[in-house]
Amino acid sequence: MIDITLYRSALCPRCHMARKTLYELIDNKPEIHVEEVDIVTNPLRAWKDGIRFIPTLKSGDKILSGVFLSRTEIHNFLKEAGLQL
Repeated sequence: MIDITLYRSALCPRCHMARKTLYELIDNKPEIHVEEVDIVTNPLRAWKDGIRFIPTLKSGDKILSGVFLSRTEIHNFLKEAGLQL
């Protein structure tokens, strides 16, 4: 089982695109569990987790964050997290 946390906001169009790409890449991958944390409704959780920017993906000690997360960046992050794509 691979656990990934997606830190996002429902108001963020960049987050929407990162979320869409993430779910496209993990389609039919039951070994992946994605937890979504909305920073608007859970600001303390995001802060305690060290998240200062959205969108952010986190798996273990691996973090991917940026203004725009490309499909390639998300793909590479998933491979580093241990997913066979």
